[in-house]
Amino acid sequence: MKITLANAEAALDEVQRDTDKLHSQELRKAICEYIETQRQALKALRRKLH
Repeated sequence: MKITLANAEAALDEVQRDTDKLHSQELRKAICEYIETQRQALKALRRKLH
């Protein structure tokens, strides 16, 4: 499960880098908010597992 969580975090980092290339600020903001929500969910899951 730890590997899967690490992969999920790496995927979010990759999406964040790709998002930074978008021209639409509204879309960038929406995606960044979603990414942050997912990061918080991963942190909560990680805490539950430890």
